Amino acid sequence: MTEVIVNNYLTWEYCEDPDIQYLECPAPQPMQNFLPNWFKELKGNFSQYDQDGDSFMYTIRHCLGFQGVLGLGYTIPLPETIDGYDTKFSQGRLHPEMMHGTRFANRLHKRLHPGDNSFYEYRFKLLHWPWRAKMAKGWRLIILPYLLDWPADWQEFPGAVQPNYDVHSTHNQIGSWLQWNFPFVPARYNYYNIETVVALRRNTTIEKGTVTFCALPFFDPELYEKQK
Repeated sequence: MTEVIVNNYLTWEYCEDPDIQYLECPAPQPMQNFLPNWFKELKGNFSQYDQDGDSFMYTIRHCLGFQGVLGLGYTIPLPETIDGYDTKFSQGRLHPEMMHGTRFANRLHKRLHPGDNSFYEYRFKLLHWPWRAKMAKGWRLIILPYLLDWPADWQEFPGAVQPNYDVHSTHNQIGSWLQWNFPFVPARYNYYNIETVVALRRNTTIEKGTVTFCALPFFDPELYEKQK
């Protein structure tokens, strides 16, 4: 069994379900380990890009708000490439009309590829990451899109489920089909699977190693009062 103890309120537990072992998925890591290249290479002064710019105009490297998100949360690079095919990790069980009225339900005038019967511009993928968070009472986990880049052809969606939802105690599992070997003690801890949803254009792939999400722990005082 594999677990990563982060602090007194957060432990990551690895799923040893044999159907998902092919991924060799790394453990969650701090977001600050995955700064994008554009930020690493960014100059500090606006005038270094525009000679007509104000010499005192700073780039986002000096933005206090942006600096504040650099060290928040945890993430995992994609353990496999996401495309039009289903795997145990990436499953297309969601339909674009679940977001009717948004761009993600846009229809195409013709199919993009032979053999692809959909007329929708986007496909949706539910990603089953083989890690879950075991947290102290009162703590929650919110999934956010990757905070440091903004891809044009795909979108990760936010989510924040309640703790210990849909419990299957016989297999130490919650929610998804993944089965766990770790003891499951919902009376003492709050558990959250890492499950994310991504929409990508039908002619797009998201390459292995891409960072797509930020898992952010936070303390919920109202939840804590209910769980005392």
